[in-house]
Amino acid sequence: METQYKVISDWLCLTTKQKARKIESHLNRLSAEGWEFVALDAVMFFGNDVGFYLILKRSFSENPTIQQG
Repeated sequence: METQYKVISDWLCLTTKQKARKIESHLNRLSAEGWEFVALDAVMFFGNDVGFYLILKRSFSENPTIQQG
């Protein structure tokens, strides 16, 4: 089974509410494409939380099943 990983970075989240909306937007859009949440890491700048890294994965089967009719 092959696994792909995607890292999304988003900066300049000035409020917690804005950060939550951005994370939710990314997850809603990408989960529809088969991506799964792996981890979330905060981006700190001089002790302030200003953004995040969102890590996602998507797994593929190496041998696709062949449907017989």
